[in-house]
Amino acid sequence: AEGLAVLLPCFWVYMHVGKCMLKLREELGESVKRPPAYDAWIDMYAGDDFERDVKDYIAMCDTAAKNADEETLKSMREHFMMSCKLEHMFWDQANDLMKWPNITEKN
Repeated sequence: AEGLAVLLPCFWVYMHVGKCMLKLREELGESVKRPPAYDAWIDMYAGDDFERDVKDYIAMCDTAAKNADEETLKSMREHFMMSCKLEHMFWDQANDLMKWPNITEKN
C-alpha cells in the first residue's frame, strides 16, 4: 500500500504535464519546431491510454487505502506528500535552471 502511494504523484504529474503540453502544442501549431521525440513524449503522456492507466492506478491506491489500518494509512499519506514535494522540486529545478553538482570530481 505504501509503495503504491509513493509512486502515484509521478504518474499523476506526468499525465497533467502531458495534457498541458498537448494544449500548448495545439495552440502553437506549426509555429514552433520540435524534435519528434518531444511530440512522442506529449502523445504518450497526454494520451487516453496513459490517462486510463493513471486512473486505474488511483483506483488501486484508493482500494489499498480503504483496506489499510490507521498506521499504514498514515504512512501512505506521508509517502504521498513527500513524493509530491519531490516531484515539485524536480519540475521546479528546470524552471530555476538548477546546476547539478559534479559528484565525480575528487576534492
